[in-house]
Amino acid sequence: MYNVFVRANAVFFYWTTVIFFLSMGCSTTSFFFESNPTISMSLNKFEELSYVKSYNAENALFSLDIDADLTTLFNWNVKQLFVWISAEYKTRSYEKNQVILWDTIIEDVSEAHLLLKDEKLKYELTSFEKELRNRKINLTLSWDIMPVVGVLKMQGGQVSNVHQITLPKKYVKLTAR
Repeated sequence: MYNVFVRANAVFFYWTTVIFFLSMGCSTTSFFFESNPTISMSLNKFEELSYVKSYNAENALFSLDIDADLTTLFNWNVKQLFVWISAEYKTRSYEKNQVILWDTIIEDVSEAHLLLKDEKLKYELTSFEKELRNRKINLTLSWDIMPVVGVLKMQGGQVSNVHQITLPKKYVKLTAR
């Protein structure tokens, strides 16, 4: 009465259903997992605040010391972390300016303790409004958790680890690039 295709179909969809419910269980239980990352970030060296004529903009370059223990973010449902440092500041032109200055992808818990000294910015802080001089800038280390199964958990660490720096009043160039 039942041929090979009907039996294969029944076995396939049985195991598909089992995998679906196991995946949902994995995703659901990871919401109850608490994490407590510790983050310390400080300005190591201010290198440059200059006017770039070809861009008609201001550039700021500096390096940071970063000590971020993100190992507690990893659990059985974390595939990778996308970690970035953003700068946020106010100008007369715009109430909120946000720029990503540095980023990395962490794929394993053994790589999740970032201990970086004199880490240069990956991306320059550039302002086309030419309003960077004497500006207070909030630096924030944030992360997105990419799960194996389930919902992407976005922008963790927004409030708890803001570090404020103030840019110089005049254009400076301390080191040669």
